[in-house]
Amino acid sequence: MLNDAVSRREFLRAGAAAGVTVAALPALAQDKPATTQPSALVPKRKLGRADVEVSILNLGTTWGCNLRHLNVLHDEGIRFIDTAASYKGGSAEKCIGEWCEQTGRRKEYFLITKDSPRTPDEWVASVDERLKALRTDYLDAFFIHGLGDGKHGAEAGRDVPKDKEWAAAAEKMKKSGKVRFAGFSTHCNPIELRTALLNSAAEGGWVDLIMPATSPLLMRDNAEFNKALDNCYKAGIALISMKECKGADGIREIMPGFEAKGLNKFTAVLTAMWSDERFVSVCSLMDNIQKLRENAAAARNFKPLNEKEMAAVADMLRGARRTYCDACDGSCRRAAGTRADLNTIARCVSYVEQNGQREEARALFASLTPEARDWSGADLHAATCACRCHVDFAHVVQKAQEYFA
Repeated sequence: MLNDAVSRREFLRAGAAAGVTVAALPALAQDKPATTQPSALVPKRKLGRADVEVSILNLGTTWGCNLRHLNVLHDEGIRFIDTAASYKGGSAEKCIGEWCEQTGRRKEYFLITKDSPRTPDEWVASVDERLKALRTDYLDAFFIHGLGDGKHGAEAGRDVPKDKEWAAAAEKMKKSGKVRFAGFSTHCNPIELRTALLNSAAEGGWVDLIMPATSPLLMRDNAEFNKALDNCYKAGIALISMKECKGADGIREIMPGFEAKGLNKFTAVLTAMWSDERFVSVCSLMDNIQKLRENAAAARNFKPLNEKEMAAVADMLRGARRTYCDACDGSCRRAAGTRADLNTIARCVSYVEQNGQREEARALFASLTPEARDWSGADLHAATCACRCHVDFAHVVQKAQEYFA
């Protein structure tokens, strides 16, 4: 056990953690596959209430992937991959499936994929397509992709995590042996909806895992969202964080103390997430070999941050030039006098500019209603002033017109 782990009560402001009982940080375990020495592996944590352990770092494949990248992933000791039917038009799943088949390493990996079913029956029916694409006979976890957005936007998705028909679908897939665990990912706005989805999952009982968009700053500043994470943790739901640095391409220089620990400004954020015992793993967009090696080294050498260091990470994120707001509550559009979904438009732009995900960005933009895409007459300066992250919406809409017109 890591007895010197930072508690949430130290990390999060009193209002965000009031009344929470803080558990000890789960033990980090080592696997022993024949192909890699145990000392080279990224540590593992227990997957919520399940008797399974997974790497504390996992590869996000929204950018696609290639066989060389997956070979380096294996050499760096990561045994967890996240993908989805939509990533790079299906090429991410195809690449992972080919690699697992060629190397015979499928059973060494915890593999998540996702799809966007409209109904519980569609979810069940889509399993075989995902198995075929990944060239496997089982999925470690199968998610509803982006709950709160798209096909399950707003109120349409709010009650899915506690709906009996979705629960029955999850149970049917697990009983078939084709799916071990079921859950969903969510990065929707407003933040109140993302919070509601987490609370519904804690009440519903069928959700095994959730991948929510979050960050050390968001948890520190938003008491209700933080409480919802606590509710999921207490319910035994495994939490996998994502988008910790999303939209923060202007993070200021890192404090010298982190450099002495061998951390850069991005691995410092990952280390802050690992220092929160509620999170089993961090999904990271390691779309080049340098990022992959740096993040894996940080995971292998992980030691919990203290309160001063945790506060420094939050301040570092707070001071960044933001291109997307992970805590949107609709203040931007209200201040601008528009019904345009300014922050989702910003998210589309950030997909292009930060991740090179043009196809996914265009699809998300196209899914918005005409009204949500119409920023004509909006006071964009007022929107920026009202935004919690002070996103430059004048820049955002200029780029949106360039990328999506």
